[in-house]
Amino acid sequence: MSRNMLKNLIYSASVILIIIISYKVYLSFHESDFKNRNYENIKMINSGEEAGVFSFAVEGSIENSIDVFQNEIIQNINSHKDIAFNISTGDAVLDGSEDKYRILNTALKGLNVPSVIGIGNSEISDGGARLFYKHFGPYYFSFVYGGSYFIFIDTTGTTAFDLQESWLSDELIKADDYSHIFVIMDKSPLKQDAIKNKDFRTFLVDKFSEHKVTGVFTNGNAFEENIEKGVTYYSSGGAGGLMLNASATGDYHYLKVDVTPGGAVVKPVDILTVSKNPFIKMIEGIWIYIHSVFYAQFVNLSLGIFAVWLIFLIMYRKVSKDVNYYRDFNRTHKSIDLNRKLNIAMFTNNYLPFVGGVPVSVNRLATALRKKGNRVVIFAPYYPGADDSNDDVVRCKLLRYKKTDKFSFAIANIYSKQISKEFDKYDFDVIHVHHPFWMGKKGLKLGIKKNIPVILTYHTRLEMYAQNMPIFKLTFKNILSHGMIKKFAQKCDGIIAPTESAKEYLENIGVSREKLVMPTGVDSEYYENIDECTIKSIKKTYAPNGEMLLCSVSRLSSEKNIRFLINGLKYIKENTPLKFKCIIIGDGPDRGDLQSLIDEYSLKDYVLLIGTVNQNEIPRYYLASDLFVFSSQSETQGMVLLEAMSGKCPVVCVRSSGTDDMVRNGFNGYKTSPDITEWAEKVMYLIENREILEKMSMNAFKYSKEFTLDKMAENVSMFYKKLISVHENETRENENV
Repeated sequence: MSRNMLKNLIYSASVILIIIISYKVYLSFHESDFKNRNYENIKMINSGEEAGVFSFAVEGSIENSIDVFQNEIIQNINSHKDIAFNISTGDAVLDGSEDKYRILNTALKGLNVPSVIGIGNSEISDGGARLFYKHFGPYYFSFVYGGSYFIFIDTTGTTAFDLQESWLSDELIKADDYSHIFVIMDKSPLKQDAIKNKDFRTFLVDKFSEHKVTGVFTNGNAFEENIEKGVTYYSSGGAGGLMLNASATGDYHYLKVDVTPGGAVVKPVDILTVSKNPFIKMIEGIWIYIHSVFYAQFVNLSLGIFAVWLIFLIMYRKVSKDVNYYRDFNRTHKSIDLNRKLNIAMFTNNYLPFVGGVPVSVNRLATALRKKGNRVVIFAPYYPGADDSNDDVVRCKLLRYKKTDKFSFAIANIYSKQISKEFDKYDFDVIHVHHPFWMGKKGLKLGIKKNIPVILTYHTRLEMYAQNMPIFKLTFKNILSHGMIKKFAQKCDGIIAPTESAKEYLENIGVSREKLVMPTGVDSEYYENIDECTIKSIKKTYAPNGEMLLCSVSRLSSEKNIRFLINGLKYIKENTPLKFKCIIIGDGPDRGDLQSLIDEYSLKDYVLLIGTVNQNEIPRYYLASDLFVFSSQSETQGMVLLEAMSGKCPVVCVRSSGTDDMVRNGFNGYKTSPDITEWAEKVMYLIENREILEKMSMNAFKYSKEFTLDKMAENVSMFYKKLISVHENETRENENV
C-alpha cells in the first residue's frame, strides 16, 4: 500500500468519524419536534369516542425491534379496528441513548392509534431518564378512558417509592369511582428479585387488592397470568427483546385487552411463532435480537468500526514506515559558505514593547545577527506605541488585544493574508520560530510550504504554566505540554536549546532533531559608560543607610515563584542583624497579592516592588546591587542570571533547568534546593562575609564574558548555514529520486 493511498484512507476514515460524531451531537441537541409524546397521545386518546366497550393493546420489551415490533406487531395492531390505543409496560428502547429514542419514535409513527410509553430499566440506562422525561413526560401519571382509570407507576427507582405511595393512594381513591382500574408498571410486585424494596412490594399488593384493581400489567419475557389477593397480574414481553424461554407461551406476541362494563378479557396475540425445539428457538431468538441490535445500534457500531479502522491505519502507517537512526554515510554534502549573508524570518508570539524574556532574547539575537550583515525580519503582534522605525519588524494584525492593571496580551491574526503577503516580499533562507504554537505554527507552515528550513528556540517550560489552564491542569502539565513541544519540534529542521539541561529535556521527551546549545548573550554595551554617580544615586535611593542591596528581576506571576523569595527574605530579616534591602524589578498579575504578603510579613522597609524598568537601564541596578537573588524554577536559561553577573552580582538561586548550568556553587554564586531555609542561609552567608562576596562578584563578571552577543550570533549563524546546507541537499536528493 502506497504512503499516499494510506494517507487518503486515514483522511477518509477521519472524515466519516467526524460525520458520525456530528450526527450524534445533532441528535442530542436538536429535538424541538419530539417532546412530551405521552401527554400529546393521552390528549388524542381522551378526544376519541368514549364507550364502555373498547380494546387496547399492551406489550413489553420492544427493545427497538424491527423484525418483531415494527414489521409484525404494529401491522397486526393496525388490523384490529377496535383497538383504541397502545401501551408499553417498559423496555421499549434498547438503551436510553438519544438515537434509540428516535428509532422508537419513528416506529411508533407507523401505528394508527396513539401510544403511551411506561418507563423501564432500559429507558433510564446510559443516562436516559432525562431523555425519557424530555421526550415522553413524567415517570408516573394517570389518565381516564371509557369509564376506566389507567395508572402508570415508576418501579425503576428513578422516583422515590415513598413519594409514589402517597400519590398512588390518592389516585386509587379517585379510581374507585370508575368501572375498571388498570395499573401499568415495569417490574412485578409479585417477584422479590424485581422490586428489592419489600415494604413497597407489600404496599402495592395490598393497595391493589383493597381497591379491587381490574388488572396489573408488568414487563416480562413470556406471557404469564397470576392472581394475588383477588387481583390478576399479567406479565407481557416478547415484543422484540431477546427471548430464550422455551415454554409454549414464549412466542413473540402482544396482549389484546377487551373491556366491557362487566370486566376485561386479556389474550396474548402471537404474531411471530418460533420453533418449539428449545435449541432452534434459542438460535432464532438470538438472530432476531442481533438483527434488532444492529439496526438500533447502527450509528454506534459504525462509530466503533471506523474508530478501530482509523487506529489500525495510523498504527500500520507507523509500523510500515522504515526508520533509520543512522545518518547516510554515502551522502555527499554541498559545502557550507561561511561568508554567506542570510535573510532570516523570525516568528514570535510576543515582542517589544512587551516586557519578557522571549522579546528580549529575540531582540538581542536579531540585533547581533544584523551586525554581522544578515537581514532579520521579525513577524510579531502589533502593540500600541511600538516604535520599529529602525528595525525590520512586520507588525501583524490582531485578533485581540487586552490591557489591564495586571496583565496585557496581544494575539496576532495568523489567518490574515497580510503575513503571507509580507513574507513573500523577501527571499528568506531560514525561518526561526520562538514558540511551538500560534505564530510559531504559522512560521512552520510557511517553511513547509516554501521549502525553507525551520529552527525552533525552546524558550519556555510550558508545563509550569498549567495553573493558568481553566480545566485539565494535570493533563496539560504531565502530558499535553510535553507532547505539544515534541510534536512541533520534530517537524522542525533544528532546535536551539539555551542550556544543556534544556537539551537533555528535549532528548528525554523524544526530540531527535539537530540541536545547538546556545544561551542568549549579554549586550555588554549597556554596561559600559555608566557613570559612578548614577550607580550611587540608585544605591542611595534604595539603601540610603548603607544596607546591603539585593536585587531580583522577574515577572510577578505565580510560575516565577516570588512567594518563595519573599518567605526567604522574611527568614533573613529574622535571623541576621545585618540590614539589607531587596528591590524586585518587574510587574505582573500577582503584584497586588505579593505586596499584601510583604505588608503581612512587615517587610515593607526591606522589600520593594519597584515595577517595570526600561530594559536598557536595568544594568544600572545590577551594578548598584551587591547580590542577585532568584527563585524561579520555570526558566529554560535564566537569562537574567547572566545579566546580573555582567553587573558584578553573584547569584543565589533555586536549582532548576534554567539555573543549574549558569551557576557554579562557590564560584559565581550558589544554587540550592527549593528549601527556604537552605536558600536564605546562603544569602546570609554572602552578606555576612563581604570578602567572599567580592571575590564571587569578580568571578561572576569574568564568567559572563563568555556569553557575548557576538559569540551568540556567530554560533547561531553557523547553525543556520549547516541546516540550510542539509536541507538543500535533502531537497536535491528527493528531486532526483
